[in-house]
Amino acid sequence: MRDTLLKKSPVRCKKQKYPDYTAEVEALDTGGITDELLRRIIRKHRYNAEYNKSLIERYEALAEGVPIFDREPRFSDGEDAINHKLNNDFFSEIVDFKTGYFAGNPIGYSYSDTEESMEDTGEAGDSKSEQKAARDAASKAITDFVTRSNMFDIDMECTKFAAICGYAGRLFYIDEDGNERVMVVPPNECIILSKTRDITQPTFGVRYYTIKDINDNDIVKAEYYDSNSIYYYEGTSVSSLTLIRQEVNLFDGCPLQGIPNNLEMKGDAEKVLTLIDAYDRALSDNSNEADAFANAYMVYENVDVDEEEARKSQVSGAIQFFSPDGKGKVYFLTKDINDGFIEHHLDRLEDNIYRFSKTPNMEDEAFGTASGISLKFKLTGLETKCGMFEAKMMSAGTYMFTLLAKCWAKKTIKIDPLQCVMSFKRNFPLDLLSEAQAVQALIAAGLPKRVAFDVALSCVDDVDWVMQQIEEEKTDIQIPSLTDGEEE
Repeated sequence: MRDTLLKKSPVRCKKQKYPDYTAEVEALDTGGITDELLRRIIRKHRYNAEYNKSLIERYEALAEGVPIFDREPRFSDGEDAINHKLNNDFFSEIVDFKTGYFAGNPIGYSYSDTEESMEDTGEAGDSKSEQKAARDAASKAITDFVTRSNMFDIDMECTKFAAICGYAGRLFYIDEDGNERVMVVPPNECIILSKTRDITQPTFGVRYYTIKDINDNDIVKAEYYDSNSIYYYEGTSVSSLTLIRQEVNLFDGCPLQGIPNNLEMKGDAEKVLTLIDAYDRALSDNSNEADAFANAYMVYENVDVDEEEARKSQVSGAIQFFSPDGKGKVYFLTKDINDGFIEHHLDRLEDNIYRFSKTPNMEDEAFGTASGISLKFKLTGLETKCGMFEAKMMSAGTYMFTLLAKCWAKKTIKIDPLQCVMSFKRNFPLDLLSEAQAVQALIAAGLPKRVAFDVALSCVDDVDWVMQQIEEEKTDIQIPSLTDGEEE
């Protein structure tokens, strides 16, 4: 059996679904991990890993991942054959647009400040002050974790990998200072196994990857995680993986978690790969035609000219010839190019790429003049995709806080995972003038200011704080008396 961890595989290969690990999960649950079972799990994931790696290579515009770069000349085998290979990077545009829109504004992580959160965080019989102190300690623990791990970057990378491959992996670990942190794991390097088949709620996990030793030899490393231990394996191939050490898992739960892009675990650009490839071929062919037009053959019709004179005319650009009957012609032999058909074909392909990937075309002139409402209608498809991913992120967040709660409990820091709050704010272009006019109209219609602010002002996250500031400003304004300064 082939031991290669990953092979070079172009994106145009068949989509490889995430494997069904039901049998392996049952075996792990009953008998634990063995060397052979670990190898089986990795080999079962191999084709999915190859496909995901090819998608990442396409996002990076590497030759291994972009089909047009493998293009052969259509009509000539010579070295001078015209063979343009134009990569129109719709793939990364689709991914980057979704990533920027969803995670361009940092996801907020906080601990609820309600009375309920105080009661859930404190111990039974604690006073109000003790409950508040416990809640403040929980809030600080979350803030420190978010800052230390740079969750803004983690969330951006997770969103990007999920948009590329259909899911992303993140691994929780303890750093050298004993602090909890998290890192992103590429989907081609991680396997998440769950009893529920929901990778946001993992039961077991495997991370595997290849490195080079000092002699430039391949070394395969693998890590297996369960709720109690972490197992480290190493070998020259998957078949030779051997357990080298075992450590206690301080999280009391599987620290390797998956975040799916959607239920099907499909990337945002996967449905339009054939359209992108067709666009690349059409534009490359068009570029070939343009170059071929510049290299057109010169035809001497009814003209007495030798080879040397013909060569001189091509170099100098001047032609002197003799026609026996005076009816000689000299002209270029060119191919008629239907520019209108080509442009229409490219436009149709481009429109379909954006349409079926649910990605707005920012080059559309309508975007520059559209109102806030119109922009929201144009972003409906993208917003639907982001809403689905937001639900997955929230599920992953619940598991993350549950994992951290178990770890922090050992440090006498108590948190209730259900009181941990994640807030999402799209990176949407704001039309503040239209929103301000909408607020005025709602107030004029009789709605309370608080309701109007909450409904119409997207730039306001905390309406209660705004209302408080308004009231404080009213009390700070000192109205001078009309008699101030008058002499008795």
